[in-house]
Amino acid sequence: MMKFLLFITLIFCTLFASNVSEKIKDQKNSINSAKKLENQINKKLEELAKDIIAGNKDVQNTAKQISELSKQVEALEDSAHSANVELDKLTSQNGELIKSQKDMELRMIKIISEDFAYDLVAPNDYSESQDSIIATEILLNLNSVMNSEFKKLAQDYEKTTNLIKSQSKKIESIKFDLREFRQKQASLKALQTKQKKNLEILNQDKAIYSKKLNDIKKQQNEMRKTLESLQILAAKPKEEPKKQTQTKNTVKSDDVRMIGSSYQAGNVKRYKGAKTIAPLDKFSVKQKFGDYVDPVYSIKIFNESVVLRSETTDARVKNVLAGTIVFAKQTPILDKVVIVENSNGIHTIYAHLDKIAPTIKVGQKIKKGYVIGRVKQDLTFEVTQKNYHINPLELIAMK
Repeated sequence: MMKFLLFITLIFCTLFASNVSEKIKDQKNSINSAKKLENQINKKLEELAKDIIAGNKDVQNTAKQISELSKQVEALEDSAHSANVELDKLTSQNGELIKSQKDMELRMIKIISEDFAYDLVAPNDYSESQDSIIATEILLNLNSVMNSEFKKLAQDYEKTTNLIKSQSKKIESIKFDLREFRQKQASLKALQTKQKKNLEILNQDKAIYSKKLNDIKKQQNEMRKTLESLQILAAKPKEEPKKQTQTKNTVKSDDVRMIGSSYQAGNVKRYKGAKTIAPLDKFSVKQKFGDYVDPVYSIKIFNESVVLRSETTDARVKNVLAGTIVFAKQTPILDKVVIVENSNGIHTIYAHLDKIAPTIKVGQKIKKGYVIGRVKQDLTFEVTQKNYHINPLELIAMK
């Protein structure tokens, strides 16, 4: 009974360990997939666009290789079938020839041994008599017959040997062709697997890219509405929908389209004042200010803000110019936003904050360098001056 319980316990432990091992493996795969996806999401728009273009080229090149290899495999399939049939036939024939060759070898050995036996029967110093002369003549005739048979047998043997060699070479040639065919089949399968993986990555990149473009449009619309409601920017006049007229044989797929709450390349002015501090201590520029023509969908975007990526998490966000807080609250799309009214009609806007400092209140005056909140990683920073946008990087000192 004790042995039985130990046996059951051992089986249970083995199954449990196997199950845990599988779960750990699945978890590792899931974590790796999540990390890859996170890396894709955190890429800059330009980097993601380059990946998509490179991915498209790779997919096209692989598709071309698959097409060429498929044609080669298709062309070789018939000959491979014929080659297999011929290979079986030649192998069977060679088997018969080798068997015949062995039979010939046995016959040749037999003839040689018989010839040798006749030579022993009639030695050179044997005394001649009438009977012995007759016996010698009979032996000589038999020897001549055997020599003739041996000669013919030797010729047949040589022909058979040469035929075996010839067919063996042909068999090796066919086997080589079949190996090449199988290698091409394996290469085709590997390319198809690679293509499937490439398409998965490409589709994932495109989905993330499209979402980023859509998010930019939503964020710009949200920011413009907020700035218009605060009368920081003048309301944009409503545009009448344009009638699309398209003549036959006219294609406009290569035209650059414009998106965003406003495409206001003209409503930009250069900053002429002194440089001030940056809102983050250590950062890199993730999204630049100004025109960006995305190379994937040929959409022209005007970035009215910059996105600064902090090198540390939960980084402090500092006010860059002394002024008065005119807006500080959570928004549906831009997360937490703080807007400061500065001198000379300048407004500095800090969006996508994760925390707003508890001391920040609308109407409060704050100095340059005052901590207005914290950001996990990316800060959207925008600057306006009397209905114009300013490149925020012209305002702050870059280390």
